[in-house]
Amino acid sequence: MSSVPTAPIPTLTTTIPTVLDSVPVILLFLFGVFGNLTALVVLCARRKNHEWRPFYRFVLGLAVTDGGGLLISIPISEYQYLSRFREPLPEPLCEYLAFAYTFTLMSSALIVCCMSVDRFLATFLPLLYSSATKGRRANVTLALVWTTSAALCGLPVLGFGSAKVFYPGSWCFLNFIDTDVTLNMVYSYVYACTGVIIVTLTLFLNLAVILYFLCKRLKCMRNSSTSPSRNLRDFHVIGFLVSIVTVFTSCWFPLMVNILRHVSGDVSGVGETKLLLVRLSITNSVIDPWVYILFRREVMSVALNCARRVIRTMEKTQKSCSQSVTGSRTHREEVGSVHINPMAEMP
Repeated sequence: MSSVPTAPIPTLTTTIPTVLDSVPVILLFLFGVFGNLTALVVLCARRKNHEWRPFYRFVLGLAVTDGGGLLISIPISEYQYLSRFREPLPEPLCEYLAFAYTFTLMSSALIVCCMSVDRFLATFLPLLYSSATKGRRANVTLALVWTTSAALCGLPVLGFGSAKVFYPGSWCFLNFIDTDVTLNMVYSYVYACTGVIIVTLTLFLNLAVILYFLCKRLKCMRNSSTSPSRNLRDFHVIGFLVSIVTVFTSCWFPLMVNILRHVSGDVSGVGETKLLLVRLSITNSVIDPWVYILFRREVMSVALNCARRVIRTMEKTQKSCSQSVTGSRTHREEVGSVHINPMAEMP
């Protein structure tokens, strides 16, 4: 029994150098921690501008969740690579890693969904949204998100489901492989279905807001009195929501689908596919803060101003070139007319 789980580990560490195996893990850790820390610094530095409105409180909670989850989980996985998997992960440490990964992913997904709800209410129900207790409401929502995620992801520790070491032995996740155990199957269904519901709700809310702003943008194009600041605000909201929806869906959804396929018996086995899917899900925690940093209103304003300057410069260059070509053509016509005029050669 002991030779089966340890068989793939020597193959991995002998055929591929350990430093190359650990490069993706190191990059995820560095970019994730640095990005979330930068997002926290930007949020705190610009607090006078956003005044900690609910949306920015959710961004703060997302940065804390993603950055904290990377800090408490990835160093252990990196140690396994650097130690060449000399010792397998003990069961308590495996349960800890499984809880850290599942909690971080589920909390991030719920916070992104809460951000979508916040934008939906602010767009379609502004009177209900603009209440004096909206800041406190955001704080309570974040507390409920973390509590719910901790309760859901802590069930395997209590025996409802279990944790499993996955290829190549550097990380643990909920056991959706051994579905012959009823509790493993039920818990995998609960976790994956919760993730699918979150993705579906997030997509619906964000698409509704995006369509609203696009229709509003088309109306504003017909109205020349629309202010540039209003246009920038609409473009900022649309760009941010499109980026969040794309990143969140493409990173989180494949893992949930794979879990459901395993539980339903459509696929089987443990290998590199699971490793890639988990890394893809963790990539969501790495990209989220950079989406906020790049799509801030100040950054978007600078980018749009630079784009306008480039367009104006190109237009001026094209106009000057066309004028010079027209002028030279006119000059040649005038010179030619002098030489071919028979009256010019008469004394």
